[in-house]
Amino acid sequence: MGNIVFAGAPGAAPSPTSGTAATGGSWGSLILMLVVFFAMFYFLIIMPQKKREKEFQKMISGMRRGDTVITTGGIVGRIIDIKKDTVKIKTANTTELEITKRSIATVVKPKEEKEKEKKEDKKEDKKEDKKEK
Repeated sequence: MGNIVFAGAPGAAPSPTSGTAATGGSWGSLILMLVVFFAMFYFLIIMPQKKREKEFQKMISGMRRGDTVITTGGIVGRIIDIKKDTVKIKTANTTELEITKRSIATVVKPKEEKEKEKKEDKKEDKKEDKKEK
């Protein structure tokens, strides 16, 4: 067989740069891309998860006896006892279940408490408005 010659595009001049100079630029772009991907990952995944976790902890710490809870499995019941990691709920006249706090999806407050919370929120908003002025 004859000699095979590899050439660039027709009419293109050979590149005077060596291989090491070309890799120096690629390292910079690689690091830049990693930083961009990490920033996107943080702002799109980690930050919203932290916010949801904070809201969940606030909801769990605000539970009181008499509140209605809905579990992740769809069970609806009224809280009758709260322990460190578990909650005892009454789902029917005689049915009591002990569930973990992590399995609670939402807490439904009685109407009276909701009205009190709304009033407190309005008072706090007015105080903040006065402080800003």
